[in-house]
Amino acid sequence: LVALRQVPITFQKAAPTARTEANTRMLEDSFGRFHDYLRISLTEKCNLRCKYCMPEEGVPLSPSDTQLTTPEIVKLATFFVEQGVTKIRLTGGEPTVRPDITELMAQIGALKSKGLKSIGITTNGIALHKQLPALMEGGLDGINMSLDTLHEKKFTFITRRNGFKH
Repeated sequence: LVALRQVPITFQKAAPTARTEANTRMLEDSFGRFHDYLRISLTEKCNLRCKYCMPEEGVPLSPSDTQLTTPEIVKLATFFVEQGVTKIRLTGGEPTVRPDITELMAQIGALKSKGLKSIGITTNGIALHKQLPALMEGGLDGINMSLDTLHEKKFTFITRRNGFKH
């Protein structure tokens, strides 16, 4: 990513294919499949330490200057929507630990005027109760909540954190 930042990023619109509508651009893979769905990882950080994912003490994080900035994420989302992407899912790590998640959601939500139909988020739900109204106002349409168990003791054992009752 650092090397990419040294070169100006320019995007060219793909030519319409036989399966597209008049002003819709679709993304086609080498097998001829058309894709209209984009997943964007917003952060590698997480507020849990699940046994299957991360050691209890955490892991060394990448330097912040190697992570995508909000303008870069919005630029990429805009480009892909212009190419025909109609669904975006925000993931992580845990996307709700990103400090500007509500502002970022609003900026991506503004792409609904350009053809984006839905925005989803994959979350563990721990911080969601604080952010949900603002995320919905910004354009959030769907939530995929990862939940390992409905038993409090098992949750604490798996995640090495309290938070079951949030």
